[in-house]
Order: sequence, then C-alpha cells, then structure tokens
Amino acid sequence: MATLAGSPNARKTSKVIVLGNEKGGTGKTTLAIHLLLGLQSKGVRVGAIDLDGRGAGFTKFLENRQNWAKNSKQNIYTPPFFTIVPSYNSTPAQREQDDFESFAHAVEKLEHVSDYLILDLPSGDAYLSRLAHSMADILITPLNDGFLDVSILGNVDADDSDTLNINPYGKYVLECLTRRKNLDGKGFDWLIVKNRVSSLGAKHKLKVDVVLKNIADHLGADITSNIGDRVIFKELFEMGLSVFDVLDKQTGVKATASHNEAKREIVELIKYIQK
Repeated sequence: MATLAGSPNARKTSKVIVLGNEKGGTGKTTLAIHLLLGLQSKGVRVGAIDLDGRGAGFTKFLENRQNWAKNSKQNIYTPPFFTIVPSYNSTPAQREQDDFESFAHAVEKLEHVSDYLILDLPSGDAYLSRLAHSMADILITPLNDGFLDVSILGNVDADDSDTLNINPYGKYVLECLTRRKNLDGKGFDWLIVKNRVSSLGAKHKLKVDVVLKNIADHLGADITSNIGDRVIFKELFEMGLSVFDVLDKQTGVKATASHNEAKREIVELIKYIQK
C-alpha cells in the first residue's frame, strides 16, 4: 500500500485499487463488486471499503450477499468490508479529522488480511475521495461510452480530436500522481475502463475511441478492456451474487452466454491489473 504524508499507514501491505471518477452513473460500484469477487475467485485475499456511506450501494450488495448465503445455506463467502459514513460534525476541520480516523481504522483492520483492497468512491469532489486517491496503487476510472463522460477528463476539438485542455478531475489525478512520484518514485497506475458499452456498432463509438485515446495519452493513462452494458448485473445485485458465483457455484441461477461474456471481460481486466 503506497501512501502519502498524513495517510493512515506508511507500511507496504495490501495493494489498493481505487474506483474513482467525479462523475456519477459510470458504474463504479458494479465494477468494484465484480473486481472484488473476481479476484476472490482466483484465490486472492480481498477486502472492501465503501467510501460512499450515504449511497452505500457497495455495502448493500455485500449485505445482500450475506443474507442470500444465510437463507440459501450455500457456501458463498463475503469478503470483509467497512462502510465509511462522512462525518456530520459542524466544522470542516473536525469533519476531515473524523473521516480520516474512520478511514484509518478500516485500513488498519483490512491491510494485513488482504492482498487487495477495493475502494468504491462517491461521485463529486469530497475529502474521502481525495484521501483514497492519495493511497491508490491502481486507480480505475470507469467511463460510459460517450463524449459526456470523456469530458470529465478533458475537452477536445470536434474536428481533429486534439486535446484542448485537461479538465479538473484529470488535473487532480495528475497532481496526485506527481506528489506520489515525489514521495516514492513510482506513483500509481491509472487505468481507464470503457464501461456499460453497447453491443451496437456506430460511428459515434469510433469517434469516442479516438478522442479518449488522445486524452489518455496526454494524461499518461492506459485504456483497458471494455465492459458491456448487461441486465444481468442488475438482476444479480439483489442476491449479492456475481457472474463468478453463477458460473462457478451452485446458485440456482441459470448461466447464459451473457454471464460467460461478462466474466471474460472482468477476467481480462484482472489480468491487466495483475501483470
């Protein structure tokens, strides 16, 4: 776990994977869920921290998983996890101190029992999100397949796709990366994942690909495998199951081609992370 000055722990233990993007609706939580359980299916020790304590979608999924395992009497394991609810203290300084202590406690409990820590972040620019970015070993930024999502990183010329400027979130990640390199000489890996990708081909998608590659090159980020837009992710959420459970265990859910393809996509991303 690489850290910055003021972060909870300076020892190198778990590898921290942060799902970060200031824009909402890009599928951070769904991707975090399947990375967590995909890594677990490979025999890797994993832990999770839900930093979106108000929305708590990651937490709800894991609670659904615990309940499903209990009620079905199936041997379905739920990785250890913590939920961080932002402080409601009256002063900004005290709120940050409270949030820091909550985060530090969660990291301390999980760092020595996990090979990977998966951190699911809220949308927007919040203290907990900034703290998590500062501790990333791998930052994964999911983007939906369109110019609206790409613009969170930078604006481009409509004619020649040249990057005109880097937008606030892109600038912030670059600042984090610079500070980390100054401290440990390595920084972190930044991976951009095209998420919720439609199966339909279109000229629009090709244009998005060109623009995104241009911006990623400017930012020093890598574009990894695409993740399709699938109804099965929504259907499995209520049970707290992943495509890995459906295909590898006796869950009673009928496996389909969509489950197999979704698993393949997540496995490809995990291979990229572990290489």
